[in-house]
Amino acid sequence: MEQESKIYENLNLIVAIGMQNEIGYQNSLIWRIKEDLQYFKETTMNSYLIMGRNTYESMPKNLKGRNYIVLSTNPSFTLEPPKIVTRSVSETLAIVSSLSDSIFFITGGSSIYNLFLPYVSTMHITEIEDTFKKADTYFPDYHQEDWQQDSIEKKTENSLNYKRLVLTRK
Repeated sequence: MEQESKIYENLNLIVAIGMQNEIGYQNSLIWRIKEDLQYFKETTMNSYLIMGRNTYESMPKNLKGRNYIVLSTNPSFTLEPPKIVTRSVSETLAIVSSLSDSIFFITGGSSIYNLFLPYVSTMHITEIEDTFKKADTYFPDYHQEDWQQDSIEKKTENSLNYKRLVLTRK
């Protein structure tokens, strides 16, 4: 019997995806859109970022004003507090539940998005009107009928068109 997923009102997801749901190549972002990186910074400020170990290790530096929860099944992977390492989805969700006044953002990679998508209440998606054929990391498919589009902004930077969606679970 499949267990119904609990939706966590304080659990969000943020991602930039291409037209084929591509999000990465060789453990790195495909597109670097200055305005979208600023949006990421402003949106996730004073929150917890939940990510996998590879995503954490791909970051050039720690982002100020954010707390980290890194999910890793590698028992030898540790981080210095206040960063938190969890070993399972349920352990991570227990933290999300216990800190109900805090805001959390799932930030990747692909397997982390896939694991946590059933529990997310809001998605911040930047849809880039381009494809990257060499991509090796993809955002999981989701049922669009389960989501309500709250807002959309159309943008262009360096001849690259994109739109930002904010979706809430119905």
